[in-house]
Amino acid sequence: MFKNLLRIGVNLSLFNTTYVLCKSIKDEKLPHYHFLNEQDLNKLLKKHQNLSIIDRSYTEHILSIIRDIETDTVEFRKNSDRLIRILIEQAISQIEKKKHVKQSPLGYYDAHEVKFEDEEICFVSILRSGNAFLFEGLKAVSGASIGQILIQRNEDTALPSYLFQKLPANIKDQQVILMDPMLATGNSATLALRILKNQGVKQENITFLTLVSCEQGIEKLFREFPKMKIITAQVDPILLKDFNYLAPGIGNFGDRYFGTIKKSQQSGQQQ
Repeated sequence: MFKNLLRIGVNLSLFNTTYVLCKSIKDEKLPHYHFLNEQDLNKLLKKHQNLSIIDRSYTEHILSIIRDIETDTVEFRKNSDRLIRILIEQAISQIEKKKHVKQSPLGYYDAHEVKFEDEEICFVSILRSGNAFLFEGLKAVSGASIGQILIQRNEDTALPSYLFQKLPANIKDQQVILMDPMLATGNSATLALRILKNQGVKQENITFLTLVSCEQGIEKLFREFPKMKIITAQVDPILLKDFNYLAPGIGNFGDRYFGTIKKSQQSGQQQ
């Protein structure tokens, strides 16, 4: 019944992009999704040495808020920014450090600071949703440059179409932090990574940040780009095959973050 209602919603265009009208099926038994346990997560981390999953003690409260269909735009944006900042700081922590001696008010100490100047770091957002990362990113690395790649997903085929890019001329010499809040099939991220590769960016200089991901998307990226790094806040247990949506997911992150969905619709829709 649940899948049939989903198909009807798609055919009649009753919801925007990845949202589903849950109010119409409120009396039906909706699936209850259970997250990967520690053993499953450890297997995934062991399999992919360049994968980092943020400790759930830092993220589970925030994710519980932004997943909730009753969370309004203000709370969604505020808590998304909190989670994004955690990812940004984790990405910075993995950039190569330089050691030198500095002086504190009480004496000298060994300092370990990021080896690169701000200008040698570039935030690249996959439009539109990736732009949500820029506010916190620039607070952490205020002198970083910004690149943007516009990729449109075909909702029928789930295949991405490249539309636009604007990247720094010297991006091949920079440490690149690629940003997109959701990693489902991995098709859009793969296309963005190919664009960066064509610009001369080395895999080992790329860190991909995503709030929510799944095993299939992670596998796809590492299959083609094994030397890049991926940092995610949580790995969702299901990629719905019929629609290529994460479950339990967040919904349409861009609509919810940028406030382009009506509040009355937001409480009744879910990915």
